[in-house]
This record gives sequence, structure tokens and C-alpha cells, in this order.
Amino acid sequence: MDLEAPPTLLQLAAQCTVRKEVLTISDLQDLPMKLFPPLFKEADIQRKAKMIKLLVEYWPYPRLLVGLLIVKPNLETFQAILEGVGTWLKRKYRPRMGKLQVVDLRNGHHDFWDMQAGREGGDQLVETMPEKQEVEGHSRRQHLRVFSDLSFKSSRHEDKQQTHLLQWAKDREGFLHMCCEKLEIGALEVSKVKKVLKLLQPEFIKELELNTVGNLSKLTKLVPCISKMRNLQKLMLVRIFGRHTYTPLEERNVTKILSLFPKLSYLQHLTIDDVYFLRDHMNELFRCLEAPLLSLTITRCQISQSDLESFAQHWNYGQLKHLCLKGVCLSTLNVKPLKFFLESVADTLQTLELEDCRMEDSNLRILLPALTKCTHLTSINFYDNNISRVVLQDLLHRTANMSQLTMELYPAPLEVYNVWSYYVQVEKFSRLCAELMNTLITVRQPKSVCFGTYSCYDCDTRCIYGNQTTFCECLE
Repeated sequence: MDLEAPPTLLQLAAQCTVRKEVLTISDLQDLPMKLFPPLFKEADIQRKAKMIKLLVEYWPYPRLLVGLLIVKPNLETFQAILEGVGTWLKRKYRPRMGKLQVVDLRNGHHDFWDMQAGREGGDQLVETMPEKQEVEGHSRRQHLRVFSDLSFKSSRHEDKQQTHLLQWAKDREGFLHMCCEKLEIGALEVSKVKKVLKLLQPEFIKELELNTVGNLSKLTKLVPCISKMRNLQKLMLVRIFGRHTYTPLEERNVTKILSLFPKLSYLQHLTIDDVYFLRDHMNELFRCLEAPLLSLTITRCQISQSDLESFAQHWNYGQLKHLCLKGVCLSTLNVKPLKFFLESVADTLQTLELEDCRMEDSNLRILLPALTKCTHLTSINFYDNNISRVVLQDLLHRTANMSQLTMELYPAPLEVYNVWSYYVQVEKFSRLCAELMNTLITVRQPKSVCFGTYSCYDCDTRCIYGNQTTFCECLE
């Protein structure tokens, strides 16, 4: 039985000091720097909001990294931190406290050196900015920077801490810069979104998720705001609804949205999930990409033959590491362009996800020569495709050179299902999957392999054959 280590003398001193609340302003002015973090942590444990406010007012380090000291502070503690920062901003004379440059409210992985030496993501971003942006941002360094991730999924679900933070920042707009690296926008009125974006420094935004923002017209109205996020590295368009036939107005809106991409010269990760308006426009989108993508995720979207052909055209895919086409139906398309594309990215591709593409034997046979060349793959997923045992065996034989694979997900062969439905025949499932596993073991030593059926119509779980065999709830 492991015994908990006894508290150190420093921890005991911090506990006693916080419990008795004996710290005064003169004490804080002379207090050694290294005592501030343990006192801050202990004040949070004992829920001493007044002491937290006082410690923030006299914080001696260049950075106050809240996530390093507290895991998800409650509202009272969060308000105390902001009140302390507000008092610090009002002070005209700051002897030891003048060092404070950044208040980081995010829950992140920091270490003490980050706080002491001042390493944080915002500075790295400024270093990579174009010359014009550096000049424009020179005065910004004289302002306190406050970092926080923000999420506006719905007006129905208000985040009290976030609401308080934004009002607090608005009241002190001339004294600090509100910086957000990760921003999520959902079903919120455009006018409210624009008000929030006015508070933020757009060049600091690295990740943007637009989730269920509404129709195409609403998304178009946000384009001028997004175009200012010139250091954006990750963009996710999720659940943009509309008709599958375009009016002239919608065509113009699509053009406006696509005009955004050439301005995002640092974009590396693009996700398009359940978005209707890019059908027959993928070629235009790919041509607009300035920077080489590292990951491309297209899920639950309907694409045309011309869209698939655009993959094989000349665009910035030379550094692509991750490709996901989950839920993109390929069974009715000629997948030769995808074969050529896979051959083109074979030297860099590390993960490939073709789950629920409804591919049949003929589709996969076309892709097999290209897949053989993707020797740097570490993860593959072919779940929910209609593949026979013979073609699956061929696929497994062709993975002989894929020694870096650590995760492999294959569909159970078509033969395991009842002839008239997709209900699983248990004995056949176990036998055929065992044969396929043996085929793979004769080729190489796999690390983690699973053969999975379609999800059961009744209980929505799969039968899985791997290190352990599990059946759906209906068959157990």
C-alpha cells in the first residue's frame, strides 16, 4: 500500500499562513518570490478568495499562469483573480509587480519555468507575424495580455465565468488586450458574435470552430471577421445546414466564403463536418489553400465525382500527415483519383481513416496498390465498409511493409452477416475473423488490431474481434 508523502515544511508554512490569514501588504512586498505559488494554491484549497486577490495584486512573475496553480477555479475564485488583476492595473506605482505581462486563464500544461521565464504561445505567434503586423503590435506589448479560450455554442447555455470575464475585459479595454487562441462559435446571433470579436486581438486566434452557426448567409456575414485571423492554424466547419441546390445568392455566398482561404496563410488543419455547400466546390477550395495542410478531415459530407477528382489536382498536400473521410460515401464514385492522391502523399501520410465510406470490393481493389506504398502509416480505419473475406485477406497481405502501424481497424467480412440482413452470425464471425487475424500474423507482428461489424440496429454497439472478443448487447 502506497503511503502519501508527508507535506514539506514549505507546504505546512503555506497552510498555516493561509488558514490564519496573517499576510499584510507590507509582508507581500518583501515576500520571497518562490512563496507566491504555494500560497496561491493553498488559498484556493482553503477557498480564501480575499487572499487570492491580494496575491494577484502583488504577483512577482512576468506570467500568472492560473492553469498551473488551480484546476478549474470556481466562480468566486475566478472573480477574485480578475479583481486582483483589476487592482494591479489601477496602480500607478508598481515596485516589484511591474513585471506582470500576461495573465493566462486557460487550463493547460505549463511548468514553473513557463511562469518564471515567460514562455507562452502568444510570444511565439508574435515572432512569426509578418513585419507589418509586428509594427502594428508594438504598442500591444505595453498592455497586459489576458489569455482565455472562449466558447459560444448557444445563448441558452451561459458560461458565467466567461460572461464575467468578457464584461470585465470590456470595462478595461484601454488597459489590456484580450487574447484567445482557441475560439468556438455556435448557434449565436451574428451581432453578438461580432461584439465579442471586437474585444479580441484577432492575430492571436490559432483555432476556430464554427459549429451549427446556421445557414450559409449567416456564415458569410462572419467572413470579414475571420479574415482578420491571419495566424489561424486550425479551422473547423461543423454542421452548416441548407438545401443541396444552390440559388444565385447562395452561389455568391459560397464564393465569398472561399475567398477567405487565401488570407489564411498559416492554416495547417482543416475539418469539414456535415457541411453541404462545398459539394462541387472542392477544387476551388483546394486551389485557395496557401499553406500546405498537415491534416484534412471531411466527414459526413456528400461529395461529387468532380470533388473526388480535385484531390488528385495540384494543391498544397505535400506535407499531409492525416486524412479522414469518415462518412463520405465512395461506393457510387470512381475512386481512381483517391488512389492517385494516396500515392502522392504516401511519403508523409501517418493516419488514414476511411470509416463508413460504404466501399465495396471493387472500390478497395482500386486503392490497394496505393495503400501498399503508404509505409509510414501508424493508424488505419476501414470500419463500416462492405468488403469480402477474400479482398480483406489481400489487403492484410499488402500491409507487410507497414511496420509502424500501432492501430488497425478493419471491417468484419461481409460473409459474417445474415443473407437477408446485417444481423451477425456469431459462429461465422468468430471463425472468419480468426482466419483473418492468422493471415495478418503470418505477414508481420501487429500491435493492436480489431475486426468490427456494423453497429447493431437494436443496441447500437459493434461485435469486435481483437485481443478480446466482444459481442453486441443483443448477442451476449
